[in-house]
Amino acid sequence: MRTKLVTLVLLVVMLLLSVGFVGAQDQPTLSVWIPPVFTEAQRNLLDRWAAERGVTLEVEVFPIPFEQNLLARWAAGDRPDILYFHAIGNWIVQLNPPANLQPLSDEPFVERTIPGILDKSSSYQGEIYGAVLDYPYLDGVFYNKQLFEQYGWEIPTNYEELVALCEQIKTDAPDVAPIYTGGGAQWPLQVLPFMLWNDAIIENDTIAMLNRNEVQFTDPAFVDAVQKQKDLQDMGCFNEDLLTATFEGEQEALMTDQAAMVFQGTWMVGALLDSYGLEAIDEKVGFFGLSTNSNVVSWQTTGSAVYAPITGDAEKEALAREFINWASGEGYQGYLDEARQFPILEGYESPEDVPIVMQEANEAFLANGAPQYQQTLVATYGAFESYLSEMVSGQITPLEVMERMSTEFTRSARLLGIPGFE
Repeated sequence: MRTKLVTLVLLVVMLLLSVGFVGAQDQPTLSVWIPPVFTEAQRNLLDRWAAERGVTLEVEVFPIPFEQNLLARWAAGDRPDILYFHAIGNWIVQLNPPANLQPLSDEPFVERTIPGILDKSSSYQGEIYGAVLDYPYLDGVFYNKQLFEQYGWEIPTNYEELVALCEQIKTDAPDVAPIYTGGGAQWPLQVLPFMLWNDAIIENDTIAMLNRNEVQFTDPAFVDAVQKQKDLQDMGCFNEDLLTATFEGEQEALMTDQAAMVFQGTWMVGALLDSYGLEAIDEKVGFFGLSTNSNVVSWQTTGSAVYAPITGDAEKEALAREFINWASGEGYQGYLDEARQFPILEGYESPEDVPIVMQEANEAFLANGAPQYQQTLVATYGAFESYLSEMVSGQITPLEVMERMSTEFTRSARLLGIPGFE
């Protein structure tokens, strides 16, 4: 009897070990592609779901230039199970969504998303392919409140006033960069002309005209904004290390009183929180909008949409959809609380400790906001950041920058068969 009992116990133990081993072997592993600017809150959202669901994540961070590096892998046929990418017209078209992304129009998050967002962001030809979890990023000017108060500088409301403020800063505080830009990373160079385009886009519906080939990127309104950026450089309004400075350097300069202003998107708030904390940001950093003739703020959904690529593995494709629905459902409030941002999905509460700078950005957006120029473009336009880098290093002119963009946009539109570009 004792021998039988021992044998039975051994059989049970072996069975449990076998089940455990099989379970470990069967634990799915999902690949995730993310951009280089990815906050702790975003990463923790992924990790919480993975822990609850019992899956393993292999996260790959794509280096700058993020878009070109990722799209090169995409063109080679590589696919992750979960993709974080731009929810912007000119970028999503390059993913060829009908062939490569799972359609999500029938998922629960669609009806809960703030109206007017998805149709101008993660949709393509009437189908929704991505969930936008983050409140729209806002392009604007981050400024050092303490420096402005110390010297009595007034917030500019248009480009002309910005030029005057630059000259005043150079006189009052010669060691402070009026505008600090991470030109070494190239992509931050885009934010200023993006903002200066806003007035013309709103007044003349220029993006719709671009999409119909009724105007080109060589239109004076586009060229003038890039020329204004070059003029600011020639006036000495940028940091001396413009050609080597980084995105992280922008944050450090702003927080250590080396810079009066930084032209950036509100994705920088998450990075600032991770590096400096809420109290320091509330004390130091403010926000305002600015365009050529007004203080308009533009919104965009850069890098903040989650997609479920078609991989051919039905189990993993289902898990990717499950993550999207969990992240936009059960896991969303916890994400908001950690990220300290406003909800883009209805039915959730704003955290009590949203940074003051984000409150100011949201107020500016609600008072005078518009979709950023890329949101509804139907084709891509080339490496604008690289063209701008060549301009600030003296290799090409503002007109040549926009001629390159125009050429690339026309080429892309023709390849896509966009009407008006035959």
